[in-house]
Amino acid sequence: MSRPRYRNPVAPAQTAPGRVTYRLASTRADLEGAFRLIYQAYLRSGLATSNRFGMRVTPYHLLSTTDVFLAKCRHEPICTASLVADGDYGLPMESVYADQVRQRRAAGLRLGEVTCLADRRRDVARFFPVFVRLARLLVQTARHRGLDQILVAVHPRHARFYERYLAFEAIGDERAYPHACGNPAVALCLDFQRADILAHTGRWDHSYQQFFGTRIPTRHMHAPARIAADQDHFRKMVDPRALAAAEAIQIARPTDPMPAAPSTAAARETDRVEHQPGVDLVP
Repeated sequence: MSRPRYRNPVAPAQTAPGRVTYRLASTRADLEGAFRLIYQAYLRSGLATSNRFGMRVTPYHLLSTTDVFLAKCRHEPICTASLVADGDYGLPMESVYADQVRQRRAAGLRLGEVTCLADRRRDVARFFPVFVRLARLLVQTARHRGLDQILVAVHPRHARFYERYLAFEAIGDERAYPHACGNPAVALCLDFQRADILAHTGRWDHSYQQFFGTRIPTRHMHAPARIAADQDHFRKMVDPRALAAAEAIQIARPTDPMPAAPSTAAARETDRVEHQPGVDLVP
């Protein structure tokens, strides 16, 4: 992606076509569409190797603590991203940035990691408005889930965009990232409390309003739990080495507990809201 094109972006409400819908993946077909899109984008960018399934499924996609976000145009997936909440396997970046993750966990912060961002288009001008709207649903869902920080590992050439436009800050130096075929990555963090302060002091007001200015109804932030049949279906598509590494993290963490979910009004509301399958969101 080319940074200069990100300057002075047009507000997504003006540029995103109305036929694009934004949602959490709620069916096996949704997940398969997302995983195919990730596979194609990662293969094209040299971030993954080919496999016989034509899908990229990570061990984290087998967990109920992972949400898959999907943008569709005429029922075809065009953009996707996954939000991995800290769970049994920890976080994907923990294999490279273990200290950064564990320090935050030990401080009682509830963490999530954005991963598997992929888009069908190569034209940044077409991708960007859709990305902003999908990211808006993702970050508001993360806050609704009670997360304090979102982490991400990105290519160094994209880091400045995340820092300037999305209010992330660097928390780790450049390292080879095994989940992306050894390509370089840097670790970034979006702290929601810090973002609120930046917005209220006028240092991140425009982007903050795009992402948080209008609240998305919570009914759009729910997806059914993975059923056993779907987990079995996708498990065979996970790289055995990646699954073994994730399970090793699970075994090694008996004394490294995750912070308990806060008992907030949002969390209580989540318990009361009935999931509405197939609801599309057009902000």
